[in-house]
Amino acid sequence: LLEEEEKRPEFDIHLYGDRIMQTVMEGMEQNKTQNSDRKLSAAGQSSPTNVVDFCSVTEGQEDYEVCRLFLSSLMLCNSGNVILSHEHNGATVATPDQLKIELLQGQVDRPMDMFLAPSVVPVPQENAMLVQ
Repeated sequence: LLEEEEKRPEFDIHLYGDRIMQTVMEGMEQNKTQNSDRKLSAAGQSSPTNVVDFCSVTEGQEDYEVCRLFLSSLMLCNSGNVILSHEHNGATVATPDQLKIELLQGQVDRPMDMFLAPSVVPVPQENAMLVQ
């Protein structure tokens, strides 16, 4: 099992997040095209174009890739880019084929990219005497 893990590509949560965002945006474009060809529903509303199935993101992926993509989608939820949801059909746990990803914001913020721990931040010269 460990040998298999070593052969797999390195997990970069940001790269996986970028893949998810790209797939969601492509899915939205397809939804817009399909919805423009359809008539309005009975309620007079077309289906949302900013929602795609999680399966469209994970289609054809290995199990370990699905786990990585799910973790990255949680990170995107935390940063306010997407919402994960599912239809509540009496089930207490959603399966991957029930999950939906709704795009809220296309620009991914990565606040930790610029974060420096206080221990590595250089001390200005005028404050150097106070720190020592």
